[in-house]
Amino acid sequence: MTTEPYKRIPCGVYDHLELAAMRRTPVKIRYRDANHQLFSIEDVLVNLKTIEKVEYAILGSGLQIRLDWIIQFNDIVLQDALDCSE
Repeated sequence: MTTEPYKRIPCGVYDHLELAAMRRTPVKIRYRDANHQLFSIEDVLVNLKTIEKVEYAILGSGLQIRLDWIIQFNDIVLQDALDCSE
């Protein structure tokens, strides 16, 4: 995993991710990796998991994406949303 500090995502976005995981809904996710390369994926969101105080989206393919590295989830752009502390 990475040592980059984790930043909480907006509560409303987390709620949408949680609902998609409960329903095993196909999702579109744009995200970055540790090197800030951008990726897009369409897959089924199967779970949200916390590993060493970092939250991850677990996809049907087995891919784990840090929630704070997600740029866009379906039509929700995370940079437009307020985090849980605001």
